[in-house]
Amino acid sequence: MSEARPDIVVPQEAAERGLIISGELRSETARIPSMLAQFSKIDPGSREAEIYFYPTVDQARKLFAAPPPFSFEGEVTARDGVEEQWKAAGIWTKPGSQITYKEAMYWTASSGSIENLHINTTSQDRSSKDFHSSAWFVMNRCFLLQVLANPEKEDLEAAKQHGFPERTFSLALLDGATAEIRRRIQSHKLGVAREEKKTGYSLCVRDFNDEERVKSDVEALLILASFASRERTMLSHWSTERVAGNHHRHWLFNIPKFPKRQERIEPLVPRDHAQCAKFLTGAFRVYCGAKHRELFDAAVYAQLSHDLPLEVEIVRLFSGIQSALVFALQEPKTAKRPQIRALYEKFMKKYSPDFSDLWPLLSKLSGASLSDIRNAVVHGEVFVESDWTALSYAGQNLRWMLERILLISLGWDVHTSDVSPQRLRLFYAHQWHTEQKKIQA
Repeated sequence: MSEARPDIVVPQEAAERGLIISGELRSETARIPSMLAQFSKIDPGSREAEIYFYPTVDQARKLFAAPPPFSFEGEVTARDGVEEQWKAAGIWTKPGSQITYKEAMYWTASSGSIENLHINTTSQDRSSKDFHSSAWFVMNRCFLLQVLANPEKEDLEAAKQHGFPERTFSLALLDGATAEIRRRIQSHKLGVAREEKKTGYSLCVRDFNDEERVKSDVEALLILASFASRERTMLSHWSTERVAGNHHRHWLFNIPKFPKRQERIEPLVPRDHAQCAKFLTGAFRVYCGAKHRELFDAAVYAQLSHDLPLEVEIVRLFSGIQSALVFALQEPKTAKRPQIRALYEKFMKKYSPDFSDLWPLLSKLSGASLSDIRNAVVHGEVFVESDWTALSYAGQNLRWMLERILLISLGWDVHTSDVSPQRLRLFYAHQWHTEQKKIQA
């Protein structure tokens, strides 16, 4: 008599992945309870994570018949007195397959990628009398984070020993919490003759009252840091503990790898610790007290958009200027977005900026305006090869104007930035007059 075949076979390599959790797997068309799942590559510095399923034959039929994406929710007792709830979403499974051998039928183990994960840990040990709420936010590098990251104790001692000033930075958030930027060890590996380390950056927050509020504050800091650095940074992992014994951890996976700022491009603010601290502190207050913050974000995304077709870049930057003007004017929302001419005239009247050195946005006194070029692109007009230098100059002037408008809206002096008239004189695109006369738009 042959031995009965088990419903579930767990492969040997699963022993290296961690806990196996039982929970419910869901999609728009299916609900599969008591599914065994295992997670891999769950690390603050990881951009990819995987989930493995160990289904019964009946569960496998349902799993392979249902289209992704899936979500998973399960519970596990990690150790004595500690319970964990795991919630994963955006699960995209790889195709499974069916194997038959004589009268037996088997299903291959299924795996997939994850877009986000939340783990809630509850511990019965809540005896700490000196507990302070704390949060830890992990993000990719950018210039402003590097400048304002607080050194470790041994670095401070070494700086003092060699006569360097002690430079630390902390920022008060809106609900009384305090945030500071720190370096962290992201990963390490053994080289041929030495240990190599990669450093990442994190924001450490203490004494906060509301998790959503503190996350919103940190996201505000990162969009401002991205703008000033001219390179994108965003959260990939955060963990919070507001009540002793209750710990929340969040991961975002499959985040695109943002390009670093090119060496020939300077940050928007000076390479100075005091100036960077002044910018982030002042800009944070303005941004958090403003309306239309989502339009500021959209304008920054336009500023950071590179490697696009030239015509697409011009249209996107022009749209970014329109968003930046609405943010700068702080007018109430209307059903219809105001025309850029009306916005620009109000902005010029309110702030009296000097844009005389840049290619005119709207004026036609000396040739095609940036608005004319944008309209020609939108309406599908054909540009010849000889127009490309003029188009590239127009795109660069749009970017400089966008950055000036955003700096002014945050209360920062344009003359203390990389888009001051003195700095821009070093660039070919600042000598736009000859190219403006060549282009017909």
